[in-house]
Amino acid sequence: MRRGIALALALALTAGGALAETGRIVTPKGPANMRKRPEDKAPLVESVPNRTAVEIEELGEEWSRIRYKKQTGYVKTEFLRAPSRLVGKEAYPDGGTVLIHSEAAEDAPVIGVVGCAEKVAVTGIEGDWLILSKDGLTGYAPCAGFSYQLEEPSGAMEWIPEEAVARQDTELKNQPGGKGSPAGSLKAGDGCTVTVIDGDECLVEAAGKYAWAPVSALCLKGAPDTWDALEGMTPNEACSAARAALEKQFKAFAKEKLYETCAVAQDVGGYPGNAYRVGFFSDQGQYLYGALVDAETGKVVFSARYKGFAEPMPEEIPLLEKGNVEISLSADTLGVGDVLRIRVDAWTRNEVSYALALDGAQIVKGEPGSHFAAAFRPRQAGTYCLTVTVKDEAGETVAREAGFTVKDTFVVSEDAAEDADAGVYSQKDGWWKDKKYRHSNLGKSGCAIFALSHALHHLGVSGPDTEPENLAVRYAQFLIPGEGTSNERLINKAAVDFGFRTRGALYVEKAQIISLFESGAVFSFSPARGHIAMADGVSEDGTMVHVVDSAPGATYERIKSASLYQQSRSGAFRAVRTLDELAGATWYFETGEYGALEYWLPMEYITARGLRLIQPISGGEGEIQP
Repeated sequence: MRRGIALALALALTAGGALAETGRIVTPKGPANMRKRPEDKAPLVESVPNRTAVEIEELGEEWSRIRYKKQTGYVKTEFLRAPSRLVGKEAYPDGGTVLIHSEAAEDAPVIGVVGCAEKVAVTGIEGDWLILSKDGLTGYAPCAGFSYQLEEPSGAMEWIPEEAVARQDTELKNQPGGKGSPAGSLKAGDGCTVTVIDGDECLVEAAGKYAWAPVSALCLKGAPDTWDALEGMTPNEACSAARAALEKQFKAFAKEKLYETCAVAQDVGGYPGNAYRVGFFSDQGQYLYGALVDAETGKVVFSARYKGFAEPMPEEIPLLEKGNVEISLSADTLGVGDVLRIRVDAWTRNEVSYALALDGAQIVKGEPGSHFAAAFRPRQAGTYCLTVTVKDEAGETVAREAGFTVKDTFVVSEDAAEDADAGVYSQKDGWWKDKKYRHSNLGKSGCAIFALSHALHHLGVSGPDTEPENLAVRYAQFLIPGEGTSNERLINKAAVDFGFRTRGALYVEKAQIISLFESGAVFSFSPARGHIAMADGVSEDGTMVHVVDSAPGATYERIKSASLYQQSRSGAFRAVRTLDELAGATWYFETGEYGALEYWLPMEYITARGLRLIQPISGGEGEIQP
């Protein structure tokens, strides 16, 4: 990433005693003609490609003598850029990163950095070094970094500053590759800014000073996840542009499961335009790819793969003193069917497991995991004892108990747990394990039944007949052993019974789907293999579809070539890394599953799978005629 740094500008005395310097050919379009004499009609010696570096033997007002491919000839001076002509002017770097050194030497300490989108004042020239003035400091940079002056930035950036955290105590050097003199240190957890990346080394700025550090010692934090919008293009369009550029640039990109962040870029590396910073993270939260997208042109002006950086620092969560465990319950008395919410605080976030006894007999023994927030939905009245066991990385284990009482009917205080999921049924909360569905139960096989119940309630149809346990009895014949529910037959029969419209074929056309949503219709569909959910709306721009899912874990685990999205306050959509990021996420320790959740899926993914219509008889434009 240091093309501009690696170039060396040759300054030498020619045979005639004139001072020579390396310049660059710059034309509006195409090559420049090098002629035998300084005349328009002189014989052609060579065509010099645009932006080629050449040796300037004599710099004139109209014509200049240059040396190229061991030949000497003349080119128009207007097509020649020479570093010596930059003195007293402001200049942009020649498309690369330029380091400002304290002295005119490559091994001198770095005191500043100039990006390709930044202007810097050139105050003098000393041999093959320019003297620069920036932010109140004066330093030296190779002339080759400014071989010609641009009126505008080159339009592509070699780097953007990235915030990082030291993963371990790290010694800094004033030269890359572990060479040079000590230049300070970073303690584990210290923040810094990564500027230039050069293989396994990177130049960092910390406390106003620059030094080199190993890439492997730092964890990149990535762009903030704000999804604020700019004029010209939306954050989602910026993410799509970044994704397309990275897929083209890096073969591995398309094969990795990545989650993006997007934020408005403000003066990143001196970039003058309105832009978005887009980051792509692994499901472990490691920042792997970055991009900068111009919001007005849609052009990706920077993209990079961040190989070799350390894994992210563990999330900073307040911890108790060593060996301490505290259990917080949302209520100590609740009713059958209410949801009890649990929070566990401890000295570690390594591992936690839950066990539950009812009237002295164990009914749940959970597997160890990482959920320090959990829930339980009781099906029986009685006295319960919850045992929480926490284990740290060293193997030390501490168990604590908490009790609560469940009554058949319960009204006690405003602090009591609310009814399950505000009318959206959670298939995997444990409540439905005892509810029969032909040869199975609703907790295991009822996704299509839950989707139908959600759809009926969305259309304003209520009453006992629309509840999942009653629908399961009524339509038990549609659960096929070894295959699951025949959703087409289920919806066709329910349309007759409840008076809504449907049709045999799935909807796959975006325009039709949007029109039907606008008419008040909803859809039952398969977001992933072997699973059914309800779609009940579309985003304003028609790119995303809103989904209500009774068992989101099934979708999250099985979905291919897509991600689940949530909508930010700005209206932009971003893919979630875990289900915990979705609003209202509740994990039930009895089943080891999440309760019902709402999320968004891309319209392109939805149309590829097809939607099954559930439309009220009173539907307006877009309704299906009988």
